Amino acid sequence: MDKHVYPTSPRVCLLALAATLWAGTAHAIDAEGNYAIWGIGQTSCHQFSKAYAQDGLADYKSYVAGYLTAFNAMAKDVFQVTGKQTMQGNLSMIETHCRSNPIDSFERAIQALIETETTRARGTSAGAAWGRAAPAQ
Repeated sequence: MDKHVYPTSPRVCLLALAATLWAGTAHAIDAEGNYAIWGIGQTSCHQFSKAYAQDGLADYKSYVAGYLTAFNAMAKDVFQVTGKQTMQGNLSMIETHCRSNPIDSFERAIQALIETETTRARGTSAGAAWGRAAPAQ
């Protein structure tokens, strides 16, 4: 039996997002830029790539949807950070990152997607829009 429980229902994801936003973000990141990653975001890019190859993406899709929704809600002057990109397009870009960076966390791969799309759209770093420094290069 899987020891991890990941929300797959959109209602559960929206509830989690609402709770996160309600709690506030003022102290979400410590002085060194570290923060807790919950759920399937903790898995490795290697694990995501295996699921991607087997079309086992339901939990990953829910996580990406919630993550991007939170980013869109909290980032300044952002409506949809990935522009007109579809969920499949987002997952494909994440998979490209994961193939090159198999030990990255799945959450870091989503950050890389946001960084790529924000830089492409605005020529600026996504970190500033999110309210924190961009990841180190």
